[in-house]
Amino acid sequence: MLHQKGFSLLEMLCVLAILSVLAYAGSAQFLAASQDTQDQTLLNNAINELSDALLQARQLAVVSGSPSFVCGGLACDGNWSSGFVLYQGDESSSDYILYRSIVFHDLLAVSWAGFPVNKQQIEFHSNGLSGYQNGTFEFCLGSWQATLVLNQSGRFYKTDIQEKDEGDCL
Repeated sequence: MLHQKGFSLLEMLCVLAILSVLAYAGSAQFLAASQDTQDQTLLNNAINELSDALLQARQLAVVSGSPSFVCGGLACDGNWSSGFVLYQGDESSSDYILYRSIVFHDLLAVSWAGFPVNKQQIEFHSNGLSGYQNGTFEFCLGSWQATLVLNQSGRFYKTDIQEKDEGDCL
């Protein structure tokens, strides 16, 4: 009699079950790492957009000789989490020039902490200074946070993205 070699159906099903359990366990870690990377990228892009706008507003004020503004929220209501607007001139007049309007991701939280409290806009004077408008923008998304610190001279620096501590980003 000829002896046939091979796998039984039961052996094949056991191998497939083990492989599917391993794939499921690995995919959860992969998806978590992927989400963290996406959150960090989105957070970094938002910080870069605001820092670019602050730099542009400062340069516009110096070059044009008139104040420029970066205000929180698309309606300049101080809601920094929704985005910001960069403009020059008086919003209620025809001299108003809109340079940039950025909308942030819905899950991104941006807050201002500094002097003055609840600042709705940052004003840059023709000498490049932001007056006494110094403080910190805090950016939070998922389990990550970073800050952008603005000083009185209108200059700023960014911190590295790091994991949130307990009680941060309220």
